[in-house]
Amino acid sequence: MPGGASEAVSWLVYGLLRGLGAAVSWLPPRWARGLAARLAEAFYPWLPAAAGLRDNLAHVLGTSPEDPAAHAAARRALRFLWQNYVDLFQAPRRPPSAWFPAIRILGWEHLLEAHQAGRGVIVVSAHYGPVEWGLQFLGASGLPALAVAEPVRPPPMFDYLCRLRGAHGLRLIPADGALREIFRTLDQGGIVALAIDRDATGSGRVYSFFGEPAWLPDGYAELAARRGVPVVPAFAWREGAGITLRVWPPCWPAGRRAAAREALVAQVLEIFAQVLREAPDQWVLTTPIWRVRR
Repeated sequence: MPGGASEAVSWLVYGLLRGLGAAVSWLPPRWARGLAARLAEAFYPWLPAAAGLRDNLAHVLGTSPEDPAAHAAARRALRFLWQNYVDLFQAPRRPPSAWFPAIRILGWEHLLEAHQAGRGVIVVSAHYGPVEWGLQFLGASGLPALAVAEPVRPPPMFDYLCRLRGAHGLRLIPADGALREIFRTLDQGGIVALAIDRDATGSGRVYSFFGEPAWLPDGYAELAARRGVPVVPAFAWREGAGITLRVWPPCWPAGRRAAAREALVAQVLEIFAQVLREAPDQWVLTTPIWRVRR
C-alpha cells in the first residue's frame, strides 16, 4: 500500500477507535464484554487477524491451522481479544476498587522481593489472557513501573492507547526509542515490563518454541545479561468470571555471553509454554510467529 494511502487508513482506524472507545466506555462491563464476544464470533470468518490466531494456536495444539480444533480455539481467542479492548476502553472510568477484587494473585511476593533488592527488575509477559488487567494492576500497585509499548501510527493513536493503559499509574514509552529510559528506570531500581511473544522492533531472533523455529523478541534477555538484573515472568488468565495473575520466581542471567542470553530465553519460553498448554485459547497474539522471516 502506498505511503499516503497507508497513512490515510491509519487515521481512519484512529477515528474509528476513538469513536468506539467513547461508546464502549459508558456501557456496563458485562454488557460490553458480551457484545464484544458476539461481534467477534460474527466477524471471525472475515478477519485477517483470525488467520494469525489460528496459525499460532495450531502450533500449540500440534495440528493444522485448518483443523476444526484450531478454528474453535481461534474463535475463543478472538472473543477474548475483543473483550480485552473493552477492558482497555473502560479503564479510565473503572477505579481500581472495581478492577481488582476479582483478581486472584499468586506469587506477588516474588516481584516484591526482586524489587526490594534495588537492582531493577524486568517483568515479562505476553499477549495472553486479560492483558489489560495485568497492566492496570501493575500501574496501581505503587511500584515504579515502566511498560514498553509497540509504536503505532498515527502518533495521536499511540498517545491515546498509552493514556488508556496508563489510567492507573503505569508509564509507557514506545519500543523504537526506549533504551535510555529503560536504563534509567533499571538503574533507579524500577520495573520494566516487556513482551516475549511479539517482536515490535524487528530485532528478534529465531528460537525453538514447541519444537519448531519461531521468530521471537529476546531484548529482555540481552538487557538482563547486560545489566545483571532478574527477569520475572508474569501471566494472567481468565477463570470463569474471575482473573488469576501469577508471578513466577526470578530468572537470573548466567553471565553476559550469548549462551547466557539464549539459556535465559529458553527458561522463560518454557514457563510460557506451560501456561499455553493449560489454556491455549487465551493466547490472543495475531502475529504468526512461526512464519519465520528470512
